[in-house]
Amino acid sequence: GRPLTSAAEFDALVAQAGAALRDDDAKTATRRAFAEAMAERKEARAELAALREERAEVARRTDNIPGDLHAAREALARAAGLEPQDLPFVAELVEVRTEHEPWRDAFNLALGGFATLLLIDVAHLRAFRAAVDAVPVARRVRFEGVPTGMGDDVALDPRTLPGRLDVRPGPFSGWLRGELASRFAYVCVDTPGELAQHAKALTRAGQVSEGRRGAHGGRGRTNVLGFTNTRRLEHLDRQDAHAQERLRLADAEVVAAEQRLDRLEVQRDAYVQLGELTWEQVDVVGAEAEVVRWQRVIDDVTSGSPEVARLQRRVAELETRIRALTEELGRVKGAADELEGRWTATTDEVDVAQRALDAARSAGTTVDEEQGAYLERLLGATGEPAGAAARPAGPVEALRRFDETLARAAGLLRGDREAAQQMLVAARDALRRTFETFVERWPDPNLGTDPEDSYGDFARLLADLEADGLHGLEAEWRRSLLRLSGNDLADLHNGLARSVREIKERIRPVNDILANLPFADDDHRLRIDARDVQSTVVARFRAELRDLREVLATDATDAERERRYLRMAKVVDRIRRTAPDFAELVDVRRHVRLSAEKVDLEGRHVALYDHIGEKSGGESQELVAFIVGAALRYQLGDAGADRPRYAPVFLDEALIKADARFTGRAIGAWRGLGFQLVIGAPNDKFGALEPHVDLKYVVLKDASGRSRTKPIAGVPDGAAPA
Repeated sequence: GRPLTSAAEFDALVAQAGAALRDDDAKTATRRAFAEAMAERKEARAELAALREERAEVARRTDNIPGDLHAAREALARAAGLEPQDLPFVAELVEVRTEHEPWRDAFNLALGGFATLLLIDVAHLRAFRAAVDAVPVARRVRFEGVPTGMGDDVALDPRTLPGRLDVRPGPFSGWLRGELASRFAYVCVDTPGELAQHAKALTRAGQVSEGRRGAHGGRGRTNVLGFTNTRRLEHLDRQDAHAQERLRLADAEVVAAEQRLDRLEVQRDAYVQLGELTWEQVDVVGAEAEVVRWQRVIDDVTSGSPEVARLQRRVAELETRIRALTEELGRVKGAADELEGRWTATTDEVDVAQRALDAARSAGTTVDEEQGAYLERLLGATGEPAGAAARPAGPVEALRRFDETLARAAGLLRGDREAAQQMLVAARDALRRTFETFVERWPDPNLGTDPEDSYGDFARLLADLEADGLHGLEAEWRRSLLRLSGNDLADLHNGLARSVREIKERIRPVNDILANLPFADDDHRLRIDARDVQSTVVARFRAELRDLREVLATDATDAERERRYLRMAKVVDRIRRTAPDFAELVDVRRHVRLSAEKVDLEGRHVALYDHIGEKSGGESQELVAFIVGAALRYQLGDAGADRPRYAPVFLDEALIKADARFTGRAIGAWRGLGFQLVIGAPNDKFGALEPHVDLKYVVLKDASGRSRTKPIAGVPDGAAPA
């Protein structure tokens, strides 16, 4: 600055120095800025190290599930004795189709917590719950037991969220497709105005609507969907670049803050020394003269000395280099910290690998030739081409390539293992279905259906069958089965026709009896008609029986016999007692319709009786007497004889509602049919019966409750009572 010229200016400068020394805020602010710069650099280094560690971990997988969820799943799987791939997250099983990539963020929001739902085979659910109950897991994991092996033929609408996802094939794919179709069938719309047009809809911005309900917001969430992690790796690479830039700026800020702190210390030291001086101790004139002398020297030197100019340029270059080296020092320190962390992690991994190798050697575990060849093919499929260009530049590059190769090989191995497990599950299901079908067809209480526990029993059974040569008799058995079953079906067809014919033949002698019994009056008779029921179902069934009878009588190839067997099996299923139309097809009483017809003496039709609702009491009793009596003669099966094989018929309070004329015709019908009537009637209601019976009894009950019968003797007309 300007040189001091008076004591007053010196005193002012001393006062300024004292004020600066007493100002602790400036020093505190400078130190705080330096501390903040150091903290920012530390955070930037930690962020960069975490990102690179996360990228290395993600590169070893093929999904987008966060690391804490992976760790929680591994802990639960170990406790339950399962593999992590046996407990997939929903997000690992679905992927957004390429043409619908702009909808990825919206699908993440719409699926929400369902995407991080852990799926487990429902068969393992009970054991899983018992095993994980005592496992301490920091991240809460939602899981659900679901059925496996379901058909994945659920149709998905391409306009909806499920229709724009690819579902990874596997044991859970059938259940997952159905669950997506039922719970998340959001129609994807382009504008919010279209939301109200659908019961469930979703916009590209992530807004959902379900009737009057809806949800919006939450954008910026990390993507978890997909069974490929290329986008996740690209995102981590971009974050890594940002973290490196942040660390560079933090290093520069630390250098600048350190320089400001150094300047402050130098300035404070100068202020302390200034406070120890007095104006009389300051040689202003001498100092000014010295300054003038040195300035003259500088001017003389710089004006004509090229060496001085060169040295000045060299000083400027060195100052620039010092700044660059200072910044590089900050970056090298950060890289050293990162390398130290990587070295620690690498040594830990080496220790883990060594312990695994030692445990394998102690257990006697070896790799056989087949396994070795498989691993060589696996590593060969993931390795890089040989040659000078493929050689790593150094140990770090070699380790990076080794990790990448190992990660790819692990991914291929995991895929092969999942495929093998799926094949194993499918094979077990096929065995279970085969065993269940066998036991269902040939029940045996000693045979189970578990694929593992019962395999030995079925293997021994198969060996016995092969030893007995039963398989060689299969063709002959099939031919015999078709022939015998065809004969049975032919007998069934003939039996149905014969039964209908017998019904009609047994009705004929009943009509012969009724032809001699007056009905209603002496000029009419009652006739029972039996007609075939015109049923389309029965007619088609009878036609099918006739066709089968003709087809089964001819020779055929194995394929044709198989088709005939299936056709015959369908017919047999229709006549099982549990079939819905069994009664209609087999009960011949339903194949014939019986009706009562009133005819004159010439046999001409007069009336048909379908019901008796409009008849009088006497007419109803007469009609009922004729029909019931005829039915009894039919059931007894001896209508062609003079008298039935069992003649007594007991009637309780019958024929008491008609006058003597109708009652007489009814009694005449019973007698004409050959039956002997015993009729019980109240004491005040047997007047209409009395003229038509041969013997009458009255039943008396005494005071003790005992009953006895007493015959009633008739008195001739005109005779005086005794």
